Amino acid sequence: MQLHSKPSKHDRYVADLSKKIRDKYDYLVLDHPIAKNKRMLGQVDLYGVKENNGNKKTDLYEVKCSFRIHKAIKQLRRARRLMNVHGNLFFYCGSSGQLQEIEG
Repeated sequence: MQLHSKPSKHDRYVADLSKKIRDKYDYLVLDHPIAKNKRMLGQVDLYGVKENNGNKKTDLYEVKCSFRIHKAIKQLRRARRLMNVHGNLFFYCGSSGQLQEIEG
């Protein structure tokens, strides 16, 4: 017998965001762990990859249940550095449904 747990509020917000943006990308990855030498360094809630003429652009998204943009900015910049990807950074507030691009 398997028990099915109800998705958390955060997981529902990540799923909502993925539905909103899925047409912009070739593929999306949800809950991507960032690890090095078997050590967990972090996690990206969502990232989208778009390939165009051999160029690969990876946009990173951080989802928060409430408007905690400063924490999201710190996490996104760290994730971009650790993953060594090129693309834009986005913050999504689930309670308000607001999507905001982060500078640099």
